[in-house]
Amino acid sequence: MVKSDTELRRDVLDELEWEPSIDARNIAVAVKDGVVTLSGSVPNYYQKWEAEKAAKRVAEVKAVVNEIQVKLPGADERTDADIAKDALNALAMNLLVPYDRIKVTVERGWLTLEGSVDWNFEKEAAEDAVRSIKGVKGITNLIQVKPNVTPSEVKTKIENELKRTVENDAE
Repeated sequence: MVKSDTELRRDVLDELEWEPSIDARNIAVAVKDGVVTLSGSVPNYYQKWEAEKAAKRVAEVKAVVNEIQVKLPGADERTDADIAKDALNALAMNLLVPYDRIKVTVERGWLTLEGSVDWNFEKEAAEDAVRSIKGVKGITNLIQVKPNVTPSEVKTKIENELKRTVENDAE
């Protein structure tokens, strides 16, 4: 049975309330044809991101439009230079991130990541590393994934791994 938009809205609101990392009091939810629109405000970017993840977890949500505004409390306002410094440090501290290949730009609290990495997990790790920096209002991740291996090398590696797995299973 397909949920009505009213039921879906209730389920999204319940999921937002259940998520402990979100203060959902200032988040509004609208649903039309299975498309959820989140609006309102939160005190940091991390909560905006978590609210979107929570809405996506709800069964039968087809899409999420995240219009939540990040309204930093006065004490959390920081200069772009301070945010950039913290972002560079966060990237350097994360073992999964080739930080020397990533450039950071900050404009009015909006952080942009650029550069190239070999693997998608490195791109995701870079964004994860900077997501909870105090003062960040949003993130644009423009890091490109440019593998250093050719398709034929990948094919050979997969075949070798399959052979190893079969041999191990046989033993």
